[in-house]
Amino acid sequence: MDITLVIPTYNEAENVPILLENVYRIFAEHGLDGSVTIVDDNSPDGTWKVAEELKDKYGGLRVIRRMSERGLSSAVLEGFRNSESAILGVMDADLSHPAESIPDIVAPIMRDEADISIGSRYVSEGGIEDWPARRKISSRLATLAVRGLTSVKDPMSGFFFLKRETIKDVKLDPLGFKIALEILVRGKYDKVVEVPITFRDRLYGETKLGSGVIIDYFLHVARLYAYKAFS
Repeated sequence: MDITLVIPTYNEAENVPILLENVYRIFAEHGLDGSVTIVDDNSPDGTWKVAEELKDKYGGLRVIRRMSERGLSSAVLEGFRNSESAILGVMDADLSHPAESIPDIVAPIMRDEADISIGSRYVSEGGIEDWPARRKISSRLATLAVRGLTSVKDPMSGFFFLKRETIKDVKLDPLGFKIALEILVRGKYDKVVEVPITFRDRLYGETKLGSGVIIDYFLHVARLYAYKAFS
């Protein structure tokens, strides 16, 4: 089964070459029929240009440069719309997600044992490195806030794979960064699995987490609770 891994980017010029090398190495070592789609929001640091220059090196690499639209979740959906693969995936560009975990996360879908497979920090053997206590606590609190929406332990994960049918003909209306949560609430699926990963802080660049992102998160959560209540 072919795989498209969508990577949304904004000011990740230093990280993208390292990430692509890691991802395509893992694809080759494990015999995965995978390709990457970079969706960049016209980064001032020229991330899209760095990625474009690597297209000859990495087969199937696609680069979408968005000139006006902004936002991680909408970038992911743009990547999904521009793919015909049977399996779709999402991964952060900042090297916080271990590329080495791709085979383990995608395997349950390829074996038809799951419709969605999530790289999880909060299952046994999963974890977080290099985060201050304040950020770990805020992440846990954000997860607790959606316990009425899903039983998944790490619905905030930005590292996951799914069958295309999960979102086929589904109206997705995400706000902010949490596209996995949107899919878990609105998608069409029978089984979700969580695969342990170790999340690490970004290698280069600055975090996108700010007050605007936090506000968008709570607005998104409120919207999903309303959707679930009236659907």
